[in-house]
Amino acid sequence: MAGKFKLQAVLNYRQSLEDQAQQALTASLKLRGELDAQREQQSLALRDYDAQLKARQREGLSVAEMELFEAQIEHCRRLMKDIGAQLDLLDERIVEERESLLKVARDRQVLEKLKDKQESEYRLELSRKERVMLDEISLRNKGESS
Repeated sequence: MAGKFKLQAVLNYRQSLEDQAQQALTASLKLRGELDAQREQQSLALRDYDAQLKARQREGLSVAEMELFEAQIEHCRRLMKDIGAQLDLLDERIVEERESLLKVARDRQVLEKLKDKQESEYRLELSRKERVMLDEISLRNKGESS
């Protein structure tokens, strides 16, 4: 078994930071998908209201009905604009979260490499000690048989 890695607590902490950064990014990407779906839903509603308005205009509609359709259309446009603004802010946050995730992943990887190097050096030292011990045993056995 390899020697105890003295920075294991730091490595565990960095892994925890990476996990948290990954969770934050995942949540933001999920929210982005939901906002995209809402924007698409509003876009469909806008097209539907527009088509209904044009159909009703051909049939003849009252001013009140026209105002109602226009209010619904304007409401959809406002919602789409608000969602677009939220998406812009969210996209900026996603970029920041990706950069943060990359940084904490690199920090963790540095410690992982250090741990791997320490384990490799430990194994080499163990192997060297084993060879020395086997050489001593071999020399003793030669001395006893003479």
